[in-house]
Amino acid sequence: MASLMKYLIEIIDLLDDSGVNGEIVKRFFEEKGYKDLLIRIEKVCGRKSCTDFISITIPGLKGKLSGGNTPTFGVIGRLGGVGARPELLGLVSDADGAIVALAVAYKIADMRRRGDALPGDVIVNTHICPNAPTKPHKPALMMDSPVDIFDLLKREVDEKMDAILSIDATKANWVIKHSGFAITPTIKEGWILKVSSDLIDIYMRVTGEPPVIVPITMQDILPFSTPVYHINSIVQPWIYAKAPVVGVATTTKIVVPGSATGATNIFSLEQAARFVVEVAKDFTMGRAKFYDENEWKTIIETHGEISHIMRRGVLK
Repeated sequence: MASLMKYLIEIIDLLDDSGVNGEIVKRFFEEKGYKDLLIRIEKVCGRKSCTDFISITIPGLKGKLSGGNTPTFGVIGRLGGVGARPELLGLVSDADGAIVALAVAYKIADMRRRGDALPGDVIVNTHICPNAPTKPHKPALMMDSPVDIFDLLKREVDEKMDAILSIDATKANWVIKHSGFAITPTIKEGWILKVSSDLIDIYMRVTGEPPVIVPITMQDILPFSTPVYHINSIVQPWIYAKAPVVGVATTTKIVVPGSATGATNIFSLEQAARFVVEVAKDFTMGRAKFYDENEWKTIIETHGEISHIMRRGVLK
C-alpha cells in the first residue's frame, strides 16, 4: 500500500499548535468531506488539567453499524499529551500515540472514499491536550496524564472493539532499544499471551526487517494505582477490555524523555501507522488473529481467570 507520509505530515501540522483541541481535529476531518464518519468529542477535566477525548468511527462495508457481523477493529492513541506547555514549546515525543492514531483514521477514511472500504468498522480513540503536565520517571522524565488515567482508559476502550492496537511512545527505558517501532505480546483479561504470529508476519512485510518485541512484564500490566515500575501505559487498556490488546510502541536506540521536543521521527511513525492499517485490513478480513482461541480455552480451563486479581486497585 502507499506510504502514509502525506497523512502524517498533515496530522503533525494540525497537532503542532498551542491552541489545538478536539473541535479543531473534528473540523479537520469534516472539511475533508468524509461524510460517513462518526466523530464524538468530550471534554474531560481532572485535578491537573483538561483534555479533549475524541472518538472517530469509520464504517465498514459489512460492519456492525450497517447490520453486519464483521469484527470491529479498535485503535487507541495512548499518551499524556501532545504538548507540555508552558514548560515546553511544540510537540513532545509522547504525542506519537495521537499522531499515529489520527493518521490511521485519516488513511482508512480516505481508503473508503477511494473505493477501498474495509469490511469491518474501525474505531479510533485518543485525546488532545497541548498543555499536559510532566512527572519524574527513570531513566528519563515522562509525560503525565492531564486527568486520571482510569478516566481516559474507560473512554478509550469501546465494548464494540473485537481487537485493539494501543499505540504509545516507548522511548524512556533501557529494555527496548530500536529505532522504529515494536509490538508487545497479546494481553487478554490479565494474561500475557504469546506474540501473535499473524502480527509478526505483518510487521515483517511492512518493515522488511525481523520483528522487534517489547518485553512486557506482569508489572507493566498492573494498574497504575499499583505503585511499582511500569515501562509505560501502552497495554493498560486491557483493564477495561474483554478484547485482546497489543501495544504498538514507537522506539529509539537511546533514552528519549516523553516530554522531549524535536523528537518526532516521521519515518518511525510512518512504519507504525502503515502496520496499524495493515492489521486493520487483515483483521477485518478474517486473515489475522491476535491469539489462538484453542490455547486460550486451555489456559482458562486449566488455570482459570485472573483479571480480578490483576485489576485490583482499579477505580471503577
